[in-house]
Amino acid sequence: MTNSPIVLSIIIVNYNSTTVLEACLRSIAASAYTFTHEVFIVDNASDERPVNLERMFPFVTLVVNTENRGFAFANNVGISRTSGKYVLLLNPDTIVNGGSLQPMVAYLDRHPAVGIVGCKIFNDKGEVEHSTHTFPTVGKEFIHANEFVKRFIGYDTVAGRIMAKILRMKSFGSYWDHDAEKVVDHVTGACMMVRREAIEKAGLLDEAFFLYNEEVEWSYRIKQAGYSTVFLPDSSIVHLFGHSTKQRVQKQVVNALLVERYRGMLYFFQKHFGSLKLLLLRLIVLEGFALRLGVAYIRVLVPRSDKAVILPEIQYIKKIIGLAFQTNYDWRGEP
Repeated sequence: MTNSPIVLSIIIVNYNSTTVLEACLRSIAASAYTFTHEVFIVDNASDERPVNLERMFPFVTLVVNTENRGFAFANNVGISRTSGKYVLLLNPDTIVNGGSLQPMVAYLDRHPAVGIVGCKIFNDKGEVEHSTHTFPTVGKEFIHANEFVKRFIGYDTVAGRIMAKILRMKSFGSYWDHDAEKVVDHVTGACMMVRREAIEKAGLLDEAFFLYNEEVEWSYRIKQAGYSTVFLPDSSIVHLFGHSTKQRVQKQVVNALLVERYRGMLYFFQKHFGSLKLLLLRLIVLEGFALRLGVAYIRVLVPRSDKAVILPEIQYIKKIIGLAFQTNYDWRGEP
């Protein structure tokens, strides 16, 4: 046992993901790190509480929340317990490829102006995920809200790649091969290593976000505090997408998460971009989801349509449309 200061604090928020969490911890245990580190598991009031986790993995400290107050809150609970020079937010449904955290720590050691580093992320099929993104813009949100536009110029479409090369618009800033070191606006929260000093200057995650966009807003504040975010291609993890949302991705779960995605985005615009851009986003949400609602109603009229899927989807679309008329986007209902 060493009394050396902790270099890296790893925080994993668990919600009904015990099986994949154990695989994640085994991947951490299998890595030979040359720096001191600690691992905190923050269980977010799971129905399936981790059992014997600390016995199986003696290097782990388990913190159990009595209620689920969101991803940002749970991470803040973890951050408040840690002492590392750097803090890594890591999803439970990830596998850390051997030695991948070492270059991330080394890069932060060498570049004091960098506040956040991210790594290459593969899905379980071995494909590279688009894990770096630009900060929100009205243009990006128009693409997201309009499903048909998104299908035409999405990440994996020929039209999207061509437009990204020709137009050089910020809205297309995520459309690249993720094969080189690059300064980016933000990286995905699935694997996000943050400098402690940057946290102290920018503050903790905003707990008004329940799920989604909290790491985007945090990155935005960290950039405002004078730090940059860098993507490193030589470090990598595998992301088993969906396991951290009750270990499955069903249509109804995706729809519920989409509501939280738009709640968080509207809150982001309200907090940082002012009334005009917030109004534009509200109009985009109304336009985009009114079209989706119309299409959903038409689908219901089609003979042999799967009404058991379409009718709940209509309710979620209505919830998103309803967000455009709200003034308070804090999920807790606080002013």
